[in-house]
Amino acid sequence: MGGTLWMETVKAVPNLAVALLTLTLGWLVGNRLTARWDERKKRRELDLLALGAFYEAYGQFCSIWKSWDGAPASFREDDRFQAEMLSRAAEAEGKVESLLVRLASEHSLSQRECTLLGCFRQAFQSLRKSIQRKVPLQSRIYKSGTREIVAHRWTSADAPPYLAFKALAGFTSDLMSNSSLSSREPESSFIALRRITSNALERTWVDETFQLLSLGSRT
Repeated sequence: MGGTLWMETVKAVPNLAVALLTLTLGWLVGNRLTARWDERKKRRELDLLALGAFYEAYGQFCSIWKSWDGAPASFREDDRFQAEMLSRAAEAEGKVESLLVRLASEHSLSQRECTLLGCFRQAFQSLRKSIQRKVPLQSRIYKSGTREIVAHRWTSADAPPYLAFKALAGFTSDLMSNSSLSSREPESSFIALRRITSNALERTWVDETFQLLSLGSRT
């Protein structure tokens, strides 16, 4: 009887080993999947927080714009009022700059995407630059097809700079809504950020936007 019990025990060992191995592998795979899910969930939460910060900066831009353009001309000449508006514009602009750094660091951006983000950066700067010059919101860009610099007011929904700005805001928010990558090589992040922050787009950002986003012809 003892021999029979021993033989049965020996026969059961492989099955027990297989069961233990299966449980171990299941535990390891389950932990890995859970870790990946938690990481993905955390990153999604960070993406949503960044998107919320973007919406907040956009809202600040519009608020400052309305306050500045809606003020009497005498207010725009007042140094204290100008300083307050400049401070608010710089704060909103700083938020956008930090978000652009995040996009450059965590997303694989094409040259087209970098150019459009650079255009959005230039568009956003129009407000601060207008306040510095003590004029209503305008963008100093090249006249279409020439190298002549003209000031385009944001006076209507169809004004080219304002139309381009809205299209760029939509593009940027869509880009930020996509899941970001976990990391990027420092060199590629630097190249992307250098393209985004290039001042070469200062006078051409409206034309670039119309062309790259297929907005039609600029008048």
